[in-house]
Amino acid sequence: MRVPSDVTWEIVIVNNNSTDHTDEVISAYVGRLPVRCEFEPRPGLSNARNRASDVAKGDYILWTDDDVLIDTVWLVAYVVAFRRRPEAAIFGGRIRPRYEPAAPKWIIQSEPILVGPYAIRDFGDHVQQLHADDEGHFPFGANWAIRAIEQRAFRYNPELGATPNRIRLQEETDLIHRVLKSGATGYWIPDAAVEHCIGPERQTVRYIAAYWEGWGESLAFRNAAASASEPFLFSVPRWIWRQLLVLGVLYRICRIVSPAPVWVRYLRDYSRNKGICRYWLQKRLEMRGKPEAEPAAR
Repeated sequence: MRVPSDVTWEIVIVNNNSTDHTDEVISAYVGRLPVRCEFEPRPGLSNARNRASDVAKGDYILWTDDDVLIDTVWLVAYVVAFRRRPEAAIFGGRIRPRYEPAAPKWIIQSEPILVGPYAIRDFGDHVQQLHADDEGHFPFGANWAIRAIEQRAFRYNPELGATPNRIRLQEETDLIHRVLKSGATGYWIPDAAVEHCIGPERQTVRYIAAYWEGWGESLAFRNAAASASEPFLFSVPRWIWRQLLVLGVLYRICRIVSPAPVWVRYLRDYSRNKGICRYWLQKRLEMRGKPEAEPAAR
């Protein structure tokens, strides 16, 4: 990775209460890289990211993941963008899939539909502005940057993001939306590119379906207030039951008779609705477990 000579930088790695040899691996790079380890005992990706935000020393925070290979000019591209657009708060770059080993044919054919499960992001070779009302063009968590002052003002929501017992996503999407909604500006920076390593355990229908279920649950959580006024059936928005029936049948039929892009699209829609349904059923269980409020004293 190329580093501009006039830039001071650091790598902050958060050990989110892991039980493996994470700290030993990090220690092996001390002296070779400006790396330091922080510990966050509360489980969950959002808690870990908030910890990193609290301790990072830079004027900007660049986010990436542990399964990503960065381009040699990744840091340079972001630094150039920061200096050219000092008024901007959000920046995001290209994410290409790196299949290890080579992906099966049905995945390659369906890649335009798999942008979520594989965090694929490519909006072209020209810088363009990001807009709060267009989440489909937001950067993904594996490759984006934010000015530190906004990062500390807008926290990651611990109710979003993966935890050991819950698959929820969109923690960075939710944060970016709130930042841009506040009036801040953001830009797509195509030269800040990374590759997302996708191993065999992710090249399965099971993984893709689980990802989209988590996406659906996240959508339901973020839109819960708006959905509360809809008609419900068995504690779930009534329209979900019809969607599950229709999409489930279409997916199973198309899995047999249709090309991959067709049945993968139905798998996506069916799994998302399963996630929405799961959110509302879990919410019902949580409400049942809460003690009834005591009557107010007269």
